[in-house]
Amino acid sequence: MSKPNWLVDKDYKPSEEKRAELRQTMKVWDFYDEFVWDDHKPKWLRFLQVLGFVATGVGLTACIYYSTLILFLL
Repeated sequence: MSKPNWLVDKDYKPSEEKRAELRQTMKVWDFYDEFVWDDHKPKWLRFLQVLGFVATGVGLTACIYYSTLILFLL
């Protein structure tokens, strides 16, 4: 018989209902839910994230290309 691990015990990881209850009862600084994360991102933010990803890829590709070009010209 194996010994139960206290890290994954039911008391250590409460259920979703218990977590919601704890969130409400232990709220001491955010009484009006001012700092709650929004589940819905605006469409322009998704566009900027994709644009940033593409720009990072292009920038890294150019950096690697020119660094290898400089190394071969030395």
